[in-house]
Amino acid sequence: MLQKIILVVLLITAMALPAMAQEMPPLPGEQIIGDLGAPRGLAFDADGNLLIAEAGVGGETESVMAGPEGESTVRSGLSGRIISVAPDGTATDLIPGFPSYAFETETLGLYRVIPQGESLWVLYSGGGPANTGAFWSDSVVEYDVATLAVKNVIQMNGYELANDPDGNGYDTNVADIAWGEDGTLYIVNAGQNALLSWTEEAGLATVQVWPENSVPDSIEIAENGDIYIGFLGEGLAPGAAKIEHWSNGELVETFSGLNAVTDILLDGDTLYAVQLVIFGEQGPGPGSVVTVSSEGVTPVAEGLLAPFAIAKGPDGALYVTYGTIAFGPGMTGGVVKLAGM
Repeated sequence: MLQKIILVVLLITAMALPAMAQEMPPLPGEQIIGDLGAPRGLAFDADGNLLIAEAGVGGETESVMAGPEGESTVRSGLSGRIISVAPDGTATDLIPGFPSYAFETETLGLYRVIPQGESLWVLYSGGGPANTGAFWSDSVVEYDVATLAVKNVIQMNGYELANDPDGNGYDTNVADIAWGEDGTLYIVNAGQNALLSWTEEAGLATVQVWPENSVPDSIEIAENGDIYIGFLGEGLAPGAAKIEHWSNGELVETFSGLNAVTDILLDGDTLYAVQLVIFGEQGPGPGSVVTVSSEGVTPVAEGLLAPFAIAKGPDGALYVTYGTIAFGPGMTGGVVKLAGM
């Protein structure tokens, strides 16, 4: 079966197509780069370069796969890539040639790119029937920054088969990572509905599980060690998304009533969330970026078509990927620098 997040965004697309115009609405800021195929995670490296994980546009190889809505055609190729945008705006391919599996509106493949010290960490989330048996599917890979040589590969499939953390049967979809103060890597897996930990010495271990299928998909760790987890939301119901705040292994606060959260950013005491879509009276519409606190939700940028990830740049501005799923034929995505940031 397809991964939980892929099923959800396909459902959103099917619901939204009749109600949403196929022309891209005006961006709430400056476009940094456009014409990308399914841009996902983004981050800034130590030199101020903007790194973007682009899932791609598939390729020329076509096959038919069975899914929950019947048979679907997938176009496969090596169009996934990590793009580096220099401070002067020059864009180059840092690592090209990642497998890309394109359906009509959604692409499986490269998911996030996150620099950390002397390493570059890449999340590849293209599991499911489209590439059953592919050894690279659903993995976290550590590259050496200087040489781009592979240093570690953390494979999610074997752990899922052996442990099935949420008890809901085989399903794995690696979604985000962050580091604790002691160097422990924490991994959010949306398919497993779990937070995992990993070290080279101990390997993978389960930290927390959400068996109700609330789809955890993003993580931030505060300077004091507190952990924030963003959730896409159980059943794709309006207001079902949330952010949980954990401290010393205990849930201390829940920010609820959100819509389809795909990424979070903790900037000092300010907590940002990206909402893939906003549910209105006439169905799902363009998404947004908001701040979240105990006092409620405050809009930062609205009218973003399928936004996905957020990062703060060296200039203090917020950068967001958009167009992560296509709401109309030929629609592409990119990165926007939010106005007033």
